[in-house]
Amino acid sequence: MPAPNGMAVFATMLPTTLLVVLAAVGGLLGWLRPGLPPSFHRWLGALALVGAAAAALVAFHGIALTNGVGLAAYAGGVVADRFSTFAVLLLCGTGLLAILTSGAAEERLGSRLPAYHALVLTAAAGGTILAVQVEMGMLVVGLGVVVISLIGIVAVEKTADGPGIAAFRSLVSAGVALALMLYGLAIVYGATGSTDLAAVRGQFVHSAPLEGLGLALTLLGLAYLVGAPPLHHWMLQVASASSGAVAGAVVSLAVAAGGIALVRVMVSGFSTTMHPWVVVAGVLGAAGCLYPALLSVVAGSVRRLIGLGACLQGGLVLSALVGSGLGGGYKPAGGVIALLFGLVVFVLAIQASFQAVARLEEDDIGGDLAGVRGLARRSPMAAVLLAVGLAGLAGLPPLAGFLARILIASSAVAGGYAWVAAAGVAASAIYAITVLRWIAAAYVEDEELPAVLPRAPRLANAVGLACAAFGVVAMILAGPLLYAADGAASVLR
Repeated sequence: MPAPNGMAVFATMLPTTLLVVLAAVGGLLGWLRPGLPPSFHRWLGALALVGAAAAALVAFHGIALTNGVGLAAYAGGVVADRFSTFAVLLLCGTGLLAILTSGAAEERLGSRLPAYHALVLTAAAGGTILAVQVEMGMLVVGLGVVVISLIGIVAVEKTADGPGIAAFRSLVSAGVALALMLYGLAIVYGATGSTDLAAVRGQFVHSAPLEGLGLALTLLGLAYLVGAPPLHHWMLQVASASSGAVAGAVVSLAVAAGGIALVRVMVSGFSTTMHPWVVVAGVLGAAGCLYPALLSVVAGSVRRLIGLGACLQGGLVLSALVGSGLGGGYKPAGGVIALLFGLVVFVLAIQASFQAVARLEEDDIGGDLAGVRGLARRSPMAAVLLAVGLAGLAGLPPLAGFLARILIASSAVAGGYAWVAAAGVAASAIYAITVLRWIAAAYVEDEELPAVLPRAPRLANAVGLACAAFGVVAMILAGPLLYAADGAASVLR
């Protein structure tokens, strides 16, 4: 017997509710009791994220499954299925990494550390809204919560001018992105008369050019989060201006939430049968891969190099979308599976890379090529994090990023977009060459600068190393993760 509508809504939205409530509690305690130790807020945030992940699993497994859907309410407008469960777990895991590594930015955040933790929780909460909603209005709300929270995370780091400027510029870009998405969804609503994404796909029968414009504008707005052109500059600014821990939190949460939103809106909602948005996704994906890869050749700092690598991952996410429909023989091309697998790998590579930046900051080591030379001797831990993180962003074998690129390219070819796959492969090769140059500087070249004593927090170090190690482990044990991605994608076919 299906659960009552009210119970279904409660169970489906429980992860979001937990995150919002505990974010409010943490923020209020930080205001009323400023003397509480930072570890209290760190573990409160971790508890909130673990609880939200557990709630998602309980909601999914506590109801008899029907065609992969665990719970549905408001005529299917709110759903808890395999995809939403995978998405909530990914968001909670990404938020947990941001919480556990916040110690590296503790000095720069100061008394604003509780606000930082609260904003991480609200950003994850906004992402969970994107994961379970198929109604246009709530999707816009979820995207707005994510964007405002991420900008807030950048803005709370007030010990330098750079983060404030980056937050303002990100706000401008976010306003443009939200406007594009709103205009696109308004056009779709005007053409179909429905705000339910699951219902509009069967009503695209009139005014095809206008509908195509609506789909393209919606895609452009969503591409902002994953750092794909043309609204990608905010990600480079955050990577260059914020501390390593803050930049890692913002960029990884943005990529995770953006990838989930793209699947929920464009694949699950509009479906790949609407070819105009698939073509636009291919163009944006190819540009989003090649543009940052070419810029990386002249990158003057490791921060910019990592920021460009994160933008490249956004281009790969869009490239996976073109293979999210049916391929030859009317079999699934596998784009969603490749995208979900890639999201996990990309998030961890981004975190490992920015944790290396945080380690360089703690050790007072410059982030340019001259500062990186001889890093393996002066700060071995930072060198390992930097090498594995950059190798993960570049997709160098035998790391899991290499497998993710193979899956994405294969799905694009199967979907009939070999040129998108070729652009992704070429971009990965260009970026890999640049990355190898920086890794060689760290391990082969040496300017005989003095070694440094490690000062980074142990917890942040451990989490960064775990993220780096996952790139190797996931390649060896990719089966379970691919199985989970396949299960999440199966309800979208």
